[in-house]
Amino acid sequence: MQRVTLVGINLLFLWALSPLGGQASLRLMIRQDQDSFADTKLRYMTTGPAGSMWGLSSTYVGSGKFADASALYTAALLAPLETKTGPRDPYGNVKIPNLEYINDTVADAGGWITVPEIKEPEAYSALVGLPIVGLPQTSRSNFTIESTYLTVECGRFNQAPYPGNGSTNRLDTDFVKLDKLVPGKVWSNKSMTNPFEPTEGRLTTFFIDTNLGSPWNTEDPMYETLMGRLDAFFGNYNQTRLSSKQAQQAREISYTSVYATSVESSTFGLNMARCTLAQNHVEAMVECVGQQCATKKVRRSLSDSRPSAYTALEHGVIMAGFAQQFPIAVTNTVGSSPTERYLANSSAFPFVQHAGHFTQDTAFVNLSLIEPTLFSRRLSSAINTYYQLTIQPTGYFGSLSGNLSLYGPDTIPATDVNKYLPNNFPATNNSFFDWWPKFDEVAQSSESPFIGATTNATTTSTEEIFVGEVAWLSLLMVSSSVILIIGIAALVLKQRTLGPELFGFVSSMTYENPWVKIPSGGTMLDAMERARLLGDVQVHIADVRGNDDVGHIAFAAGVPLRKLERGRLYC
Repeated sequence: MQRVTLVGINLLFLWALSPLGGQASLRLMIRQDQDSFADTKLRYMTTGPAGSMWGLSSTYVGSGKFADASALYTAALLAPLETKTGPRDPYGNVKIPNLEYINDTVADAGGWITVPEIKEPEAYSALVGLPIVGLPQTSRSNFTIESTYLTVECGRFNQAPYPGNGSTNRLDTDFVKLDKLVPGKVWSNKSMTNPFEPTEGRLTTFFIDTNLGSPWNTEDPMYETLMGRLDAFFGNYNQTRLSSKQAQQAREISYTSVYATSVESSTFGLNMARCTLAQNHVEAMVECVGQQCATKKVRRSLSDSRPSAYTALEHGVIMAGFAQQFPIAVTNTVGSSPTERYLANSSAFPFVQHAGHFTQDTAFVNLSLIEPTLFSRRLSSAINTYYQLTIQPTGYFGSLSGNLSLYGPDTIPATDVNKYLPNNFPATNNSFFDWWPKFDEVAQSSESPFIGATTNATTTSTEEIFVGEVAWLSLLMVSSSVILIIGIAALVLKQRTLGPELFGFVSSMTYENPWVKIPSGGTMLDAMERARLLGDVQVHIADVRGNDDVGHIAFAAGVPLRKLERGRLYC
C-alpha cells in the first residue's frame, strides 16, 4: 500500500519475528573452549651430583655406555641446523639455553630472563636436552626445572710447529717435545699413552688435558687439596682442605688441535689454548603443548648455591674417561674430527662436503681463526653435550616408562645424591670415599634409565563445550512468546468472529460489487494499484439485507448495514 500506518508497522514487526526467531534458533548455541587446571608431578633427568655419580657407576667404570653416548653425540652433531637451533633435541627433549650467552636481556623482578630467538646452536648449554616423564599427551603444561651445565672460558691460541722427529709430520711425533708444549695430568707421559691415539687404532686430531690431578694417593702433597675440591662438588666444604689458593681456583682445561700449515704437503702445526672450567646452576621455565616443550625463561638457580669452580671432573675417573673418549666420540678417518668442524663452524655440516681429493687445508681446520669468545661458546656446547650424554645415556632414546617411582625418590638436583644415602650419612657432611660404596651399591642394582629430579607442573586441559548466546536466546524467547500470544489470540478471535473468511486481495472484492458504492470503472487496474486508489474507503463484512427475515453477508461499503448476529439466518 506504500503507507506507513500503525497496522502496517505492526504487521511488519510480526512478519519479522518468524525469520528472526528462525535465525535465533540456529545461533542459539556456539562452540567454546573451556580450560580446566590441575597439578601434575613430573620427573626429569637430574644434572646434579647424583647424575654425575650415576654416570661414574654406569658409564665411566667400563660398562660400555661410552658407545651409547658416542652414538647420541654423533646424532646431535649431525642434526639439521633447524634442530640444533630449535628448542628440542632430535629426541624431543627440551634444551636449556646457556644463561651467560643470552643475558643481554633485562631480567624481571624475579630474576627471570626471557629466552630470545636463538639462531646459533652454541646459545644452548648443550645440543641435547633433558628428558621429562609424566607429561600429559594433549594438555598444556607450565613448570620449572633445575639444570647444571659445564662451560669453559678460553684465551687466545698459542701456535707451534707440530713436534715431529725432525719434521712437522703428525705421523712421526716426538712425545718428549709434546710433553713440554702441553703438560698435563691425564696425558702426563705421552710417550706411553699417545693423546692423539687414546684407543688403539682410533686416531684423533685434538686432545684435552687438565692442570690438576686426582685424590688417589694419600701420600701425594696435593691430596688434601684435591680431596677438598672433590667433596666441595657435592656440597661438603672442608675449610681446612679448601684453604689454599689452588683449592679455590677454577680447574684449567687445555685444548690442543692439529692444523695444516700448507695446502698440499704434510706439514702441520699445533693450536694450543688454555681454558678455565666452571659449572653453572640455572632454573628454567618450561612451557609444553602436549609433549612438545620449549624453555621460555631462565634465571640463576635459587636452590643450588654450590660454587662454580668445582665440577664432576674433580673425580679422576671422570676426568680421564672424558679426556680419552671425547676426542674419538665420532668415528673419523680423514682430517679434523667432526667435533672440531663444529667448533670451526657450528652452522655447517660437520664433515667435509667435497667429492674426490681435497687439500690439507680443507681436511684440517685452523681453529685459531675463531675468536676466543666464540670458540669458548662452541667448546662449552660440545663438552657439555658429550658430558651430559655420558652421565645417563640410557634416558635419551625415548619410550620411557610412565611409572614415576622408577626414577628414584623425589629430589631437587642440588642435594639429589643425599636421597640415595642413609639419612644420617649425607654426602654434604661426609667425604667421598666414605659414602661412595653405599651409593654405588644402589646404582648397580637400579633398573631406572636415569635418576630423576622432581617438579610440579600446572596443566591446562581444554575441552570444547556448547555455550548459549544471551542475545540470540533473548530474541528467540521474545519471538516465540509473541508468536504464541498471537496464536492464542487468533484462536480466541476465531471463536468470537461470526463472519466467514473472505480476505485475499481485498481490492479484488470491489470489482463490480453492487454492495460497494464507489465510482464505476477501473476494472483494468491491478489489484495493488486499485487498493492504493481505494486506500481511504472503509469496508465491512456485514448483513446487507438487515430488514429481511433472512440476511445476506457481503463485503460492503457505503450501503445500509446490519451487524452479524448469532441465531439469525443468512443465505
